[in-house]
Amino acid sequence: MGDERTTDDSDTELTTLRRRSVLRATGTLAGAGALGIGAVQPAAADPTPLELSNCATVWESAPDDFPRVDVRQSDPTTRNLPDDPDEIVFYFIGWTSEGQVGDDQGYTLQRTLRANGYDQPVVTVQWAAETTLFSTGEDNADRDGRRFADFLRGYHERNPETTIRLAGLSLGGRPPLATLDDLDGDVPVASVSLFGASVDDDEICADDDAAFSAAAVEATAGTVYNYHSREDNTICVFYDLQTFRDGIGCSGIDCGGWFSKGSPPDNWVDVDVTDQVDSHCNYQVPEVGVGERIVADIQSSD
Repeated sequence: MGDERTTDDSDTELTTLRRRSVLRATGTLAGAGALGIGAVQPAAADPTPLELSNCATVWESAPDDFPRVDVRQSDPTTRNLPDDPDEIVFYFIGWTSEGQVGDDQGYTLQRTLRANGYDQPVVTVQWAAETTLFSTGEDNADRDGRRFADFLRGYHERNPETTIRLAGLSLGGRPPLATLDDLDGDVPVASVSLFGASVDDDEICADDDAAFSAAAVEATAGTVYNYHSREDNTICVFYDLQTFRDGIGCSGIDCGGWFSKGSPPDNWVDVDVTDQVDSHCNYQVPEVGVGERIVADIQSSD
């Protein structure tokens, strides 16, 4: 496994990180539907730690007809789906980002990929992300990820030569894993790119209690790239407060903690971008994100 994170960080160091981050981010707690990345938050004198505000303004505006797959109902619908492309990236929107803002996220990712030499189409996957309770959002993400797996079986049958890739931001990092789990090798997925994913750090470990089967992840995906940052306060602080668990978008996968055993999937790669990404929604954004690295990883998984 090509794990690229620092593995000898102590618990004390991580605890110190969280205490510091909590102090920096306290100003956002009053408005915390905390992981909701589509809603506009109040302005503040120093917006740097206010990642939620950043998430409302960072996206480029997508055309009204930007390609989309909608799995919010049991029978998925599509809009302007590319016809028999060489490759395609299906991007799962973040929590509370249904509709135009979700399309804006996918369009921003496409612009970033193209700026770094990857010219294939991006299609947003609209799932039922508008929820009041985060736990409901998790349930919807799992359900709609499995709905998308059914859609992908049909898509692959119609487009057998198209290379399929998945990506997702925040809680939108969860449906791709549910898709891989459901497919269990039925459809080849060349790569998966997770950005600041809102997923427990032991939910993909090879043990009986894992939410997603490591064996299914290995059987379906070429490589899963998990881009994580210890400066991502939304995951390192708010996800922790919401779930009382650590998220893979903060410090990567952990299969050796108190609540887990086993090992990560062999095709899992944690990519520590702490030095490059200091805000939850910046991973895929031009100039401030890690587009060059994302494209390099995509191309290396061909």
